[in-house]
Amino acid sequence: MDDKGFFREIIDIYIQRFDIKENTKRSYGKMLAQFAEFADGLPNLPTRQDVMAYREQLKSRLRAASVQKHIVVIRGFYRWYYIEGFGPNAAEGVKGMKIESDFKRESLSLEAAIKLLNRAKRYASKSIIGKRDHALIALLLTTGLRTIEVERADVDDISFVDETKVLYIMGKGHDEKDAYVKLSPEVYSLIEEYLIERQDGYKPLFINHTKPYQGTRLRTRMISMVVKEMLRDIGIDDPKYSAHSLRHTAASLALDLGGDLDAAQQLMRHKDISTTKIYAHRLSKAKNHLEWQISTALFQTTKKKK
Repeated sequence: MDDKGFFREIIDIYIQRFDIKENTKRSYGKMLAQFAEFADGLPNLPTRQDVMAYREQLKSRLRAASVQKHIVVIRGFYRWYYIEGFGPNAAEGVKGMKIESDFKRESLSLEAAIKLLNRAKRYASKSIIGKRDHALIALLLTTGLRTIEVERADVDDISFVDETKVLYIMGKGHDEKDAYVKLSPEVYSLIEEYLIERQDGYKPLFINHTKPYQGTRLRTRMISMVVKEMLRDIGIDDPKYSAHSLRHTAASLALDLGGDLDAAQQLMRHKDISTTKIYAHRLSKAKNHLEWQISTALFQTTKKKK
């Protein structure tokens, strides 16, 4: 076996020997397989310069967060590779990417959220895609679901808990659908209307309706595109507003409409309440107009002195 074949075999051993979740194994395996394909095009096994060149290649086609994930996985592999005595740590000292905090994504005001929902409602009367997008946006705004959680949702995940319609979800870092969000009567009605018009046996809750992807699961990228286009339709075209803004909107509205921190934490499924407190802080800051009061006092004082 040549060095390249041996390298791929070592990657397989690395992935299989760790006691990690199956989803994580698949994700790591996919990223390292892509790196191995890159290595196949090199004259020799990758060097530190090659790893940095690969990072630059990733930067040309992926977002910063995705590039960072790839580099973290590659660094982890090479640490193990070196400790096990297979060769030098070619990723030592290779920096990842600086990632902007999700909290730099802005939430919508109540008025803007209503406007977005109404715009989606207008499209719902025109096509099944419109019905899908209306149900999708309503679900995101009222539950604060992440796009990946929506992508993973299936029709059969809709159920009852204490006579309340719920949607079971596979949360962040989970391998099973062991959590749920409540579906308000209005949101469930929109989902039901969409599914009735579909009249198909497809498993995913939200699917593509155009060829050649008819019936396939609606992926996170498409969900993000749907939301972004709808935001543009209501005059919001800013990088700070995205599909994730709808999650922030749900959290902000929950607190603004009288919910306490514990309830908001439960809604957002935050492990640490300090994450939820960031929303409370942002709301408090938005309602704090001390800058205006200081300015008024200063300029009024100036006028009086004149």
